[in-house]
Order: sequence, then C-alpha cells, then structure tokens
Amino acid sequence: MGLENISIGDFNFDGILDFAVFETSYAGPNTSSIYFLYDPKSGKYIESGFTGVSLEFDNKAKRIYERNQCCAGSQVTTAEYKVVNNKMVLIKEHCYIWDETKQDMVERKLKECE
Repeated sequence: MGLENISIGDFNFDGILDFAVFETSYAGPNTSSIYFLYDPKSGKYIESGFTGVSLEFDNKAKRIYERNQCCAGSQVTTAEYKVVNNKMVLIKEHCYIWDETKQDMVERKLKECE
C-alpha cells in the first residue's frame, strides 16, 4: 500500500464527503477502489457497492466515468454512470480499438472489446 491508499470525495454527489480505499492495480493504468458513502441517518459509512476500473467522479456533471485499458493501450472501453439511490446506473459505454491503418483509436461494437 502506498501513501495515497485513501481518498476523500463526494462519490454519490449528495454534498457530503465520502471516502475510498485503494483496492488493487491491474495491468497498465487500471486500478480499483472500495467506496464508502456516509449515511446521515445512521451516522456511519456504508460500503457503496460501486465497482469499476479507474473510476473518476465529476461533481459538476454528477457523473462517474470509467476507463479500462487493455492490450498495451490498443483497446479501451469507457462507460458513463449516474447515481440513483446510491447505485451506479449505466448511461452509455463505448469500445475503442487501435486501427493501424488510421493510426488512431476507432469505435467498435462493444462485443469486440470483451
């Protein structure tokens, strides 16, 4: 565990600070954490059940973004979630695969990234 194994933020966008504990590193830049949300009714933190790879929380847009890289960066999946009743709800997801001819990432069907 490193020095930055705990992070603080408003992960469910309710205006109250929550915390996350670093869980693991995967290949490349991919990471995961366990997120704990503050429950004002009980005065305790509860495990959120939020899951995903390299989650980023946008408090302004009230969205959670996921980015999962594979195969030395030649394949990337992204997803966007909103939070409803402290649950992550998928809005959209995309698959991008490196195209050698175009020398760029090209969107493909999601099945191709599985």
